[in-house]
Amino acid sequence: MDIMLAIASIIILAIVFLYIGNRFRIPGIVCFLIIGMLAGPYGLGIITDKASVEMFGEVGIILLLFTIGLEFSFEKLLKSWRTAIVGGLLQVCTTIVAVTFIAYAMHVPFTGAVVFGFIISLSSTAIVMKILQERKEVDTLQGRTLLGILIFQDLAIIPMILILPIFMGSEGPDLTALPLGIAKVSVILLFIIILARWVIPAFLSRIAQQRSRELFFVTIAGICISVAWLTNQAGLSFALGAFVAGLIIGESDYNIDALSHIIPFRDVFASIFFLSIGMLLNTRSLLADFTFVVLILFIVTLIIGVKILTGAFASAAVGMPARVSIFSGLALCQVGEFSFVLAKTGLDSNFIPAMVYQIFLAAAIITMTVTPFTMKASPAAVDLFYRLFPKRNRSDMFSDDEKIHGNEISGHIVIAGYGITGKSVARAAEIIGIPYAVIEMNPENIRREKTSRRVNFIFGDAVQKEVLEHAGIKRARALVVVVSELEAVPRIVHAARSLNPDLYIIARTRNIRHADYLLKLGADEVVSQEYESAKEIFTRTLRKYQMPESEIEKIVARLREWGYSKLVKKPENSEPVPAAGTLLHSMRIHTIPVEAGSGAEGKTLAELDLKNRFAITDFGFRRQGSTIIHPDETIRLAAGDVIIIYGSDEAADRLRPLFSGGKEP
Repeated sequence: MDIMLAIASIIILAIVFLYIGNRFRIPGIVCFLIIGMLAGPYGLGIITDKASVEMFGEVGIILLLFTIGLEFSFEKLLKSWRTAIVGGLLQVCTTIVAVTFIAYAMHVPFTGAVVFGFIISLSSTAIVMKILQERKEVDTLQGRTLLGILIFQDLAIIPMILILPIFMGSEGPDLTALPLGIAKVSVILLFIIILARWVIPAFLSRIAQQRSRELFFVTIAGICISVAWLTNQAGLSFALGAFVAGLIIGESDYNIDALSHIIPFRDVFASIFFLSIGMLLNTRSLLADFTFVVLILFIVTLIIGVKILTGAFASAAVGMPARVSIFSGLALCQVGEFSFVLAKTGLDSNFIPAMVYQIFLAAAIITMTVTPFTMKASPAAVDLFYRLFPKRNRSDMFSDDEKIHGNEISGHIVIAGYGITGKSVARAAEIIGIPYAVIEMNPENIRREKTSRRVNFIFGDAVQKEVLEHAGIKRARALVVVVSELEAVPRIVHAARSLNPDLYIIARTRNIRHADYLLKLGADEVVSQEYESAKEIFTRTLRKYQMPESEIEKIVARLREWGYSKLVKKPENSEPVPAAGTLLHSMRIHTIPVEAGSGAEGKTLAELDLKNRFAITDFGFRRQGSTIIHPDETIRLAAGDVIIIYGSDEAADRLRPLFSGGKEP
């Protein structure tokens, strides 16, 4: 097929499948793998040259690893060192041991079993972080836990690439080559330190002084290619060299500028790599034999099962509660991007047979595809876990000192979540003298905050009724829900309301559209981050345009009156409030100019009687750049004035003819 026609066909497939993937929350990586399967030599045959496919894949992984190295930060690793080092090491090692044991029990040679352990132990940073970003949970406890483990996995690829050739020897691992491997690692680390500390910063400084974007971009690309080539000459892979090059530049003062040049190409690099992987999957051979299909499904089940258990174990080992541990296991259940690199290395060295490689590709693609669904199923999995193990969070699991104090406290505030907002509520309670109890899932916060004077800090999951009871929820006067995990908020509200019908519940949510749901579950007030931030931005914008503070206060008061009516539970006999989502879609700010010759020109607002004739209750007035929110109705309108109303599009359309030229009131 003509090369331009082939590119156009792949682009059309990409548009279609990425659109479908976006609609059904399927990660882009999975879409590109499927596109590659369709476009490759075993699919529609749009691209048939295997050598070209492999070359594109090699280039793609080199550039992908370069961008990952560029974004890698030792500072991030240090901030989450406990989770990254302890949790990551446990997850990788336990997975390797489990896979090795299972594979060896299935009569796979020991060296091959270890290699497959390395391959399966890694998870997809791109998929997990993308889903966390969509769920807005990157900065939650479970998000930070996953990030630490994934950072360790990304770093673990370096020793794995170095060790694999030892295990891939035809006569088993050559232990005499181990010192040479250690020496290579030491040389590479020394090389990174010298280049990152002295050579590259000075070189990039001279290049940056030329103020040429083209020169800077070419220099960055040249460093990547040069370091990759030098690393390959040392007997290591191009991919490792590209990662090292990215790491060197990433630790310099020019990492932000370099990243800004590379980011536009990053998704292209990743797309090329995953397209090439999909193209190499021989779907014809695998689907032609039912035995292969059964084997693939069996391997997928083993991979997902092992990785869920090891991921949950690693998270629990660093002190994470059950909900975070289960979520971590479900999030890490797939095969990662770097697993393809290791598997391709085994294929190229003839250590992994071609058909075994094909089965691995199929199983890996399936595990990636199901990840969004396993992560979404985490709340149900947590509930099932607590039903199966009811003693996991019972109050008899707490210390005697905590029990005694918890039984004495009453009329207090229970604070679920101890982030910035939770700390602010606790400090305010201390100042006023109101007793409070804090439920927090981060063990570091508990260790740091809990003292002999402040004993009511409880480690646990507020979703569980046992934890709420231990915090004295039945004797509490109020509950403040400020946890960062969005899916936990309604479950906490529902559990607390079932335990204490008289409790006053204030819940925080991100989106104002979630307010109705939380109010129906039992919340008395809902604080929407979206609404509060919009109100603050609106206020600051008005100040920028030098509007008088008195007028700004009137506008904000009107917005607060409208907004809080949607965020506070109404009495049962009161008039129902329309859903927030409905109001947001139907109500808008409309500005209607007074045209010369219109029926409104020369009339006062009282004479127009907008409230009774058009049911317009909120309106303002603008003249010569000055805005009045509550205008005097004796003001006489003139051409060029602007009426500001808050209402539906239909109401504005009915009102406009009154202010149009030549129209009668």
